[in-house]
Amino acid sequence: MVSHFERVSYFYPMNTAYFEKKNYKPKLKELPSKDLGICVVIPSYKEENLNIALSALSKCILPKCNVEVLVVVNHPQDSPEGIVEISQETLQLVENFNRNNRNEKIEYFAVKAFDLPKKHAGVGLARQIGMDEAAFRLLKINSPLGIIACFDADSTCDTNYLTELEKLWEKNPKTNACSIRYAHPLSGSNYNPTIYKGIAEYELHLRYYNQASRYIGFPFAYHTVGSSMACSASAYVKFGGMNRHQAGEDFYFLQKIIPHGNFLELNSTCIIPSPRPSDRVPFGTGRAMSKHLDNNEPFTTYQLESFLELKTFFSLIEPFYNTTTVNDINTLISQLPQTIKTFLLQNNATNAILSVKKNSASLKAYRKRFFLWFDAFALLKYMNFSNENTYKRQPVIQEAEKLLTKMNLEIPKENDAFSLLKLYRSLDEKTYQFTF
Repeated sequence: MVSHFERVSYFYPMNTAYFEKKNYKPKLKELPSKDLGICVVIPSYKEENLNIALSALSKCILPKCNVEVLVVVNHPQDSPEGIVEISQETLQLVENFNRNNRNEKIEYFAVKAFDLPKKHAGVGLARQIGMDEAAFRLLKINSPLGIIACFDADSTCDTNYLTELEKLWEKNPKTNACSIRYAHPLSGSNYNPTIYKGIAEYELHLRYYNQASRYIGFPFAYHTVGSSMACSASAYVKFGGMNRHQAGEDFYFLQKIIPHGNFLELNSTCIIPSPRPSDRVPFGTGRAMSKHLDNNEPFTTYQLESFLELKTFFSLIEPFYNTTTVNDINTLISQLPQTIKTFLLQNNATNAILSVKKNSASLKAYRKRFFLWFDAFALLKYMNFSNENTYKRQPVIQEAEKLLTKMNLEIPKENDAFSLLKLYRSLDEKTYQFTF
């Protein structure tokens, strides 16, 4: 019997370890084109507006390579009849859309993922199913630099989305992954003014967090938005694939890749995510918007002082490198502000810092290893610790203005979320490359 790894003559040998470990079997019967270069993966659960995303992709300028759009139609076990009906209708929608819009350069496929285990069902598992399929198809035609792009069923995009992805990897073939510029809609007739105001504050929170992280010298400060990221097929399997988190899957996935370098920002195109409220994930944009509308309160974010304590901590990296004993490290930690000092002591930082030193032959190597220890997960853990114990969350407009003052930037005269967000978007579009 011919295995899944030896199906057609133009398939090439590949490292099958990732797929064999999972006992992976392809979901699609259709064979990929030998010219396939981009797979766009869209999770679709209880989604009644998928046609908007598909239409946006169909209007894109087509790249030189072939494109596949993989819609992962999913729902958990024991879903209500209404949910199952939506899934069945979505399968038919994708089939009809492909029939009416496919051409020799782009095709649309529905990947059926019904009755997922309740324990794991969610956007993470759905992305994993689609990205596994995409990686399998790209690697089997010897396209390790083939692109796996993540998209959402309620997003749209600029018409140069596909061509700019292709250009990025053509110019930078060593790229493991990238984040893509995104911008929620801030006006229009599709939503009421309350939603537009709310999404402006929520996006401001995301960008404030990113810019504050850069301000304090954190090297891995990049946006990790599920609808606005892409990776190469080879990097996908190299770094262990997508996780099954029911929310935050994008953050966990990219933070496995970012610390290893060859991560870029694609700012020459734009994804437009939806600002709509949603109950489909436990946290994230949709849930945040639902909570905001229910409470009718301004969005809050981490106080700037929390970040500034970390800035003080990071300023001790070279002194830490020059220490030789536990007592020396503890002396340096004792000089830190109270909240970060308590956090470090509770998390056994002294031994971790000493271990980093023992495995570093130079200050540059030490800095890199230091941030492999105090990574984006540690930063977020500290921010939540700080919020729970010292610095309570404050209105995002207030904290965003404080950061601008620290950066010696002028605060917009309008003094509202829309004006601040416009400025923060421009800051995020500046190329960020941290050198150790």
